[in-house]
Amino acid sequence: MAAAAPRLTVPAALLAVVHNTATALVPVIMGLAIDRALQTGDPVRLAGWLALLGVTFLCLALAFRFSALLAARAVQLVEHRLRVTLSGSVLHPSDGRVGRADGVLLSTATNDLTRLSTAVNLGVYPVGELAGITVVAISLLVIHWPLGLAVLLGAPVVVWLMAALSGPFARTARHAQGLLAEAVGRATDLVTGYRVVKGVRAEDEAVRRYRHESRAALDGAYVNVGALGRYLAGSNTVGGVFVAAVAGLAGYHAVTGAITIGELIAVAGLTQALLPPLNLLTANAGAVWAAAVGSGGRVLELLRAGGAAPRPDTAAPPAPDAPPMLEVVLGDERVRIAPGELVGLRADDRTADALVAALLGPRDTSRAVEVLVDGVPASRLDPARYRAAVLVAPHEAALFSGTVADNLDLTGAAPEHRATALWAAACEDFASPATHGLDTEVGENGNRLSGGQRQRLALARAYARDAPVLVLHEPTTAVDAVTGAAVADRLRRVRTDRSTLVITASPVLLAVCDRVVTPGPVTVDAARVAP
Repeated sequence: MAAAAPRLTVPAALLAVVHNTATALVPVIMGLAIDRALQTGDPVRLAGWLALLGVTFLCLALAFRFSALLAARAVQLVEHRLRVTLSGSVLHPSDGRVGRADGVLLSTATNDLTRLSTAVNLGVYPVGELAGITVVAISLLVIHWPLGLAVLLGAPVVVWLMAALSGPFARTARHAQGLLAEAVGRATDLVTGYRVVKGVRAEDEAVRRYRHESRAALDGAYVNVGALGRYLAGSNTVGGVFVAAVAGLAGYHAVTGAITIGELIAVAGLTQALLPPLNLLTANAGAVWAAAVGSGGRVLELLRAGGAAPRPDTAAPPAPDAPPMLEVVLGDERVRIAPGELVGLRADDRTADALVAALLGPRDTSRAVEVLVDGVPASRLDPARYRAAVLVAPHEAALFSGTVADNLDLTGAAPEHRATALWAAACEDFASPATHGLDTEVGENGNRLSGGQRQRLALARAYARDAPVLVLHEPTTAVDAVTGAAVADRLRRVRTDRSTLVITASPVLLAVCDRVVTPGPVTVDAARVAP
């Protein structure tokens, strides 16, 4: 992970080495000052040792400051890169959402990525802590070799024991993060469908379900915190016993006269200086690593699933300018939309949802609904070329925060084409260019607009793309009869020389189609729809 930003992590690690080395040298300098200045009563030497001590403190303070600064920048940089990569996987035309709820994706892209990117610190601080332990061990070897040998042999054992204690915490951390993601997903779904919940008076059931998910996440957090507490208690106990043993051995040698007073002070200080890097080393390599492993597994699953689609065959891509022949195979039935044709498809909700899901994610070959473009299975086509030829406007289309113009600008359409699209979608009452309606704020996901206005603006955005093949799914369910008739009347005129498939049960829309197809229902397995 640290290799993702070496220009930041390498200097940060070197500065961490300087910081921990200077920290370990403080008791050594104090011991030398006692033996060579205080005992001899030489004020000049004492002043020199005090000056050296001050320089050492200055070095360790500045080294820590800039090491922490560089490490923090590296964490932010890696987190940004990971979030961009994950977003690209989720938003990839090959349908990178891989069957996960929006809230779960949000939790993975925030909480899990933050924990994972924090692992960058493992390439910085543990390096300095190991350097500090090494300096302490060498200093003890110089002062008295049995003490140094005890540290050199005991420190790896202590680190291994502390790492072994982190195993249960790593398992509970991943489980708790999964429960948290489920709770966030439930909350996101509840807020998104709040109006529907209120409309069907399902508030009590919605609250009950969210309370169940929230309680499970809370219980998982309690278990995780308990595992963390046991890990910290065990690691601190192991480290404390080790430091106490070193201090006891040093005291014994001081009593027997094997070391001087200054060396005793140095050994006592070195023993105290040994505990923080040991504790920090286990905290970084244990707790941070365990959390990063749990979150990294979740992120990796999402990335792998997003890139699991078969390699596209670009030998016969559809031409984006001329409408291709679109074919949809539902079981034993085949629906063809010839270039320039306006076809209505009347089906039950399950069949319609399965068809829209197949058109949105044609690379999922597990569905019984197959999509072909000019006779080539869409699952073999390059996703970008498929999207350029076929545009699917789902029934519940998302609007982006900003103005009406901001949402239309996403299509890259010319101003006159945008005006035509707004007219065709009957948006004159709130988004007419003549009345500066393009500057109307739509709010988050269009929450400042009525249901009918949101639906018509989404339809106008689809028109503005002027796609060779346009698929509309129930585009007028939220509008009144007069507006619906206007939309139906203008549909044929705005889609002249383009292919259009309208999946709807509206008699008004079906009446303007060249022909209407009524396929039979698909099987239950075929109706598996991506969320």
